[in-house]
Amino acid sequence: MQSQQREWMKFVAVPSLGMQGLHAYFNKHQYERHSHDYFVLGTIDAGAPKVALEKGGFIAPPGSAMIINPGEMHDGKPCDEKGYIYSMVYIDPWMIDDLAQAHDVFSSSTTRFTHSLIMDADIVFLLKKLHGVLFSEQDLLAREVSMIDALNPLFQRYSTTPTKPQPVCNEPRIERVRELIHACFSEPLTTSVLAEAAALSRVRLNQLFSAAYGLPLHAYLNAVRLDAAKQLLRSGHCAADVAASVGLSDQSHLIRRFKGTFCITPAQYTAAYLSDVQYTT
Repeated sequence: MQSQQREWMKFVAVPSLGMQGLHAYFNKHQYERHSHDYFVLGTIDAGAPKVALEKGGFIAPPGSAMIINPGEMHDGKPCDEKGYIYSMVYIDPWMIDDLAQAHDVFSSSTTRFTHSLIMDADIVFLLKKLHGVLFSEQDLLAREVSMIDALNPLFQRYSTTPTKPQPVCNEPRIERVRELIHACFSEPLTTSVLAEAAALSRVRLNQLFSAAYGLPLHAYLNAVRLDAAKQLLRSGHCAADVAASVGLSDQSHLIRRFKGTFCITPAQYTAAYLSDVQYTT
């Protein structure tokens, strides 16, 4: 890889299987701190990304696999100017849970994987195979079989029944603020409004909220707005209307936030998601 090489990415979505795929080379792009409502699984093909999680961070070397559970706050950037190439698969929780229960792996309805960085040649091989089939094969059965093959050893070696599937806050005032954000994310919320609802100072509220949910107030609000934006985009709404509906200033604001979190634009997401097609840039 050359340090001045142009970044590129390919994206594909298969809604019927609850699965999306990303193949990309980044040497400048930096992900904003965020979380997903789906599982992120993939392999590092060349170079190395630096990933920061709530529980710490790591540099993922070539030939490693990476897994991020739904709701886990993280960000990422190139480890150096040479950048990295990675092959990622995003799978909805309903599909993961269905396959896990079918193989009698879990007694819980909510699956979690225990390792974020995996150095396991079998896992890496099967995830790369799944990624390749996702991009090259249109047959749903072939895609589904490859997904099952890749997930089976992950269930057996790197999974556990979670004790805390969602963030839990024991401070009612902070939980009220979280509920207010979810109820009023389309409105122009300010720290003053949220602090008043919690009867706390703005500084103290942000400290307690970050400790409880892993993100400062503005980043959490951004995540909620983007989740709502994805739902509206999948329903066929145009980006300008979506931006207004979720409380963002305009379409360009939505595009910036979308690319900062998902590294694709709303138009790319919609095109791939609604038609089971690949988008390349």
